[in-house]
Amino acid sequence: MKKVISGMLVSLALLLAGCASTQESQDVVAENSEVEVTRQFTGSTMTPDPVMQQVMELSKAGVLTDVRMTRSIPAQITATGPENVLACISSEGSRWLEEHQECEFMAEETCTELGGEFNPCASACRNDPEAMACVLMCVQVCQF
Repeated sequence: MKKVISGMLVSLALLLAGCASTQESQDVVAENSEVEVTRQFTGSTMTPDPVMQQVMELSKAGVLTDVRMTRSIPAQITATGPENVLACISSEGSRWLEEHQECEFMAEETCTELGGEFNPCASACRNDPEAMACVLMCVQVCQF
């Protein structure tokens, strides 16, 4: 009888351990875009450099850390921050909107890989509820 009870307790312990490890792996996948990574990318040759400006704004806001830039044109930029933010600002022509947790003009494939929701034709006025008039133009958006 003791062996049966011991066996049942061991089986129960293994079952609970398996459930706990499954839950943990699901949480990691769900929060993948929030993982802090360090990425090196190139700025723009435009003056002023919109990539460098955005990196500086996100650094001041505390979204990016350990920011380093070369004085070359285009600048070589290294920064640490959330993977979705760095993927956005390192993509040519993309722009990260921190207050809305979205990236304008990110490629659909990149968006879905990072767990974002892709909208190929969002309104240009989607973040301005008081807009009286809006240009009829699609904006490609990835929202996180």
